[in-house]
Amino acid sequence: MLDAVDDLIETRVRPAARRIDTEAAFFPDLLAEAARLGLQRILHDDAGSLDASRMDLAREVTERISVHSPAVALGIAGSRLSAYLLAKYAPAHVARRWLEPALDARAYGSFAITEPDAGTDVRALSTVAVPDGHDYLLSGHKCWVGFAPVADFAIVLAKLGTADRDAPMAALVVDLAAPGATGRPGPELSGFRGMPNGELLFDGVRVPAADRLDVEGFAGMMDGLNMARIDAAAYACGLLRGSLLAGLARANARQAFGRPIGDLAIIQRKLGRMAADYRAARELTRRAAQSFARGGGGDQDVVSMAKMFAADAARRHTDEAMQIHGALGVVVGEDVNRMHRDAKVTQIFDGTSEIHETMLGRRALRMLARGEPLTAFVDDGADDDPYLAPRPAASILEDRP
Repeated sequence: MLDAVDDLIETRVRPAARRIDTEAAFFPDLLAEAARLGLQRILHDDAGSLDASRMDLAREVTERISVHSPAVALGIAGSRLSAYLLAKYAPAHVARRWLEPALDARAYGSFAITEPDAGTDVRALSTVAVPDGHDYLLSGHKCWVGFAPVADFAIVLAKLGTADRDAPMAALVVDLAAPGATGRPGPELSGFRGMPNGELLFDGVRVPAADRLDVEGFAGMMDGLNMARIDAAAYACGLLRGSLLAGLARANARQAFGRPIGDLAIIQRKLGRMAADYRAARELTRRAAQSFARGGGGDQDVVSMAKMFAADAARRHTDEAMQIHGALGVVVGEDVNRMHRDAKVTQIFDGTSEIHETMLGRRALRMLARGEPLTAFVDDGADDDPYLAPRPAASILEDRP
């Protein structure tokens, strides 16, 4: 599969990447070609059943595509995310309707949590599903939603019955062709341009109660979010890899004072740190993907570490790559300029770097106070691979903000 992915990158993604970014142009043709290679269904076996054991392959595909276009990588990963939740939690009739179209890039699904006044603070959600006979009446406003302007369905986190802070939550699969449902573009973004992003509005949308994911709403969406965070770390790894390659090429080619700027110690130091951080980010992201492959939604702590570290490193080193390029680095059409804008996005979506820092510190303190093993934080040598044991869903719920 990876040979086919590399061929797709060289023949289709790389030639289109600059236009996708410059024009913020959506790329349904590339998503269809990716689907023909099976990239959206990496986590599904030949019978269509879920198989999370290939998550590390998905990570590798995401990284390779992200070197040239994180937007295309996100389009593929976003479809894979919707399909994962449908296959794992959706009632059979809902999966029959949406799963295969999503895997084949014939339908797009949105993953909708964030609201204008509720980002990291999930308990502040105001989208409400009020029971009405055999249905829910769904009202609310979601923002920063991938695929929103073009989506056919959405998996929506909503409170049940009331917007009270501690109200129970459900994840509903919503047909966006239903009366009262609207998807529209949001503000134009500086990074990941070309990947549709926007808002979903629900005005008394009638959703069958049977179209609810068979899992507690918050826990189910956090399971999906862990997967999205691994992909986010992989986008950042792709940007690190791309910035390293671009920096090396520029340092060898650019002459100053009669010699390549790569002969300067300060440039060598930049490139050396860039290479080390790329390999560290890649290894941590690989560990996160392997923990997810074991089942149970992955090790939340290692996933947070990977997403935070890779995103922060990508922002830092895409900036260094721009610096190595000099004035060329601030030219909008240059690859290093696009990488720098893309890298900033990875620090913000799927949980900001600051919230991952906070969650990791808080969980480590709580685990120590409870006398629990700190295997995700400190390798005590008791396990050959302590990062690979997933935390149970119950512990994820305990860490709810």
